[in-house]
Amino acid sequence: MLFNHHDLKEIKHQLEYIDTAMIPVIDVDYRSQLLNIVDRYEVIQMMTLAVENQFKGRVLLVPPVQVQEDYTLATVIGEQLKRYGMKNILFVTPASSHFETAETLFKVNVFPLASMDADMREEMLEPQVKSLMRTIISMWNK
Repeated sequence: MLFNHHDLKEIKHQLEYIDTAMIPVIDVDYRSQLLNIVDRYEVIQMMTLAVENQFKGRVLLVPPVQVQEDYTLATVIGEQLKRYGMKNILFVTPASSHFETAETLFKVNVFPLASMDADMREEMLEPQVKSLMRTIISMWNK
């Protein structure tokens, strides 16, 4: 499920099925390295959307959380989603992130997608998407 009005109208009544929230956490520093920020967003967005599409009706993909040196906001959002009724919280971050949590954390290898054609992009993302899916399945089997 996506974070939109249509999908969220249904979620409260289906928490026994939609029990997992995926929270992208992106480290940003707008003073420099803007293209690196874009690479992080694009890779994580493509991966999480692919996983949400495969697990539609079981996973809620929330909007990316931008963080700098303080990761408190991401942690608070995870806690709020647990109080809302989500049983599983999964944070998705770039491998370079220093974010740490007691919840499940999936680190993504980031690379520039802009110069790749669609087939190569998909081929590069597929192993990480499958790994992310396996992580979610293992959360469900606990």
